[in-house]
Amino acid sequence: MNIVHVVRQFHPAVGGLESVVQELALAQVAAGHRVRVITLNRLFKAMQAGVLPARDMIGGVEVIRVSFFGSPRYPVALSAIKFIHGADIVHVHAIDFFFDYLAWTKPLHRKKLVVSTHGGFFHTPYAARFKWLYFLTITRMSLAWYNGVAAVSVGDQELFGKIRKRGIACIENGVNVSKYVNASSAEPVKTILVLGRLASHKRLDLLISFVAALRRRDPKWKLTIAGRLWDIDVVNLTGCAEALHVRDSVETIVAPSQAEIRNLMGRCSIVASASEYEGFGLAVVEGMSAGLFPVLSDIPAFRRLIARTGVGMIANFSDTEAAADEFLGKWQTIKVDYARYRRNSIDAAAGYDWQRVSQAYSELYEDVCGVKTRIILGVPISVSTASQVVELLDARFECGNSTIVAFANAHLLNIASRDERLRTILRKSLVFNDGIGVDIASHVLYGSAFPENLNGSDFTPRYLQNTRHRYRIFLLGSRPGVAERAREFLSRSCPQHFIVGCCHGYFQKGDTVKILNMIKASNADIILVGMGNPRQELWLADNLEATGCRLAFGVGALFDFVTGQVRRAPPSMRSARLEWVYRLIQEPKRLWQRYLVGNLLFIVRVLGQRLGWTVRPTQLDF
Repeated sequence: MNIVHVVRQFHPAVGGLESVVQELALAQVAAGHRVRVITLNRLFKAMQAGVLPARDMIGGVEVIRVSFFGSPRYPVALSAIKFIHGADIVHVHAIDFFFDYLAWTKPLHRKKLVVSTHGGFFHTPYAARFKWLYFLTITRMSLAWYNGVAAVSVGDQELFGKIRKRGIACIENGVNVSKYVNASSAEPVKTILVLGRLASHKRLDLLISFVAALRRRDPKWKLTIAGRLWDIDVVNLTGCAEALHVRDSVETIVAPSQAEIRNLMGRCSIVASASEYEGFGLAVVEGMSAGLFPVLSDIPAFRRLIARTGVGMIANFSDTEAAADEFLGKWQTIKVDYARYRRNSIDAAAGYDWQRVSQAYSELYEDVCGVKTRIILGVPISVSTASQVVELLDARFECGNSTIVAFANAHLLNIASRDERLRTILRKSLVFNDGIGVDIASHVLYGSAFPENLNGSDFTPRYLQNTRHRYRIFLLGSRPGVAERAREFLSRSCPQHFIVGCCHGYFQKGDTVKILNMIKASNADIILVGMGNPRQELWLADNLEATGCRLAFGVGALFDFVTGQVRRAPPSMRSARLEWVYRLIQEPKRLWQRYLVGNLLFIVRVLGQRLGWTVRPTQLDF
């Protein structure tokens, strides 16, 4: 896959966002993808340092740097669009100019767009009202052009869920756990490490106060702060430490190398953060990968981290005396069983490895591109050839789990678009494409048709003729007598199978138990249900388990077709995908609304999906 990442700052810039994009890009190169990064040609913190090289290669990742003008808060780089040619996926990182620009120019470049939220632009209280207004208007409209949204935290998923009701996946950032794995002190030591930028929202002043409170109880405690300068300098930190009489116990290391950080970790047992905001907490997880025990401020990202891993403690750093007492109580437990606590931190961090995160993004990209499934009006439809489906169904049967096989045409998808229960059923089923309307939708949403038309009337007999299994089959549906005649046809055309029972579909609700007992007693492996959509899918969802069958096909008018009850279109019309016209001519009174009105509504709904509109689900009673 050809992947283009777009991010405002990249190497040699150093920071959380830059690290995330670089690690993800490197993991994707290692997985065999072609990866390019488009970024700005100057660093915000060193604008006077001049222009960076226009092109670069970093670990197999092509880097393109473009010029810009305007504020670092919203840098305008119009030439970026020239460098996304050939991309299968354009992955935008953060909500900024690039996010808006590539959204509003999508009619020109026509690329599949994915965005990672990275906290939006709510990291600081600056211009809070304007940001919220912008988020609810411009950001909402821009987001409609994106095919996929990767929320990097549960908090982001909730935030962006306010302006987009579909297509949001929670993919938390990864960590290069190999950099610092097992680097912490092998013995408990009374030194706390702080990693990350020297920024005001990290509340390093509170951590210095926390260590001062610890030293009033035990003078052996020390604090090491390691990171790159941002909006706090060493003079500020030194002044704070001197004011609290802990100058000799607080060490600040500016812009340490990876080797220096690893060495610092070897002298520590604790990693701490008093940050007021974190989208994820990358530096903390890096510390955990070394074996450091995390002591963290009470913010959503850190609460989720501790809840997910079961490692660490929350401290109220605004009350340093109480926080110190609580931590020292925990420290008594840690030092007694230090090796286990250390191993728990290392094991917990391993769950954030970039290989796992890269795979999650690959699955998102495949969904967006429609590689394996294509979501049309809320229903995932498999992208497969007939021979692939034969293999898939044989494997499903061998697994022993019950599977509903549905064939989605425009009519069924129209109903599913407004029926939440039916959508839920189809999401749990194997669904294949049926008809030219679904192919048109696939072209509109994904740029190409499905590999083959897999309607139930043609594919079901084909499966029975090509499967490697010998099945016991029960037929349920159509008018009285039709299923019995269909039995004769299938026995002749698929002689390797046994038709073990049949029943018409015009039964009352009160007869359901009797019919289920009949099917169960037949020991059928497969049930073919021809009741029309969506009745057949709803019936199977309610009753398949009680039948004892492993595979269930919703076959629509199959029994009517094979018995001649309903005449099929000539082969020429079928090959031209015009069978619906033939059926409309045969039964205009019954089918005019479905095909004339329904098909138009279907196209409108598909265009609505393309534009990011949502439809309020309504439960229908069939």
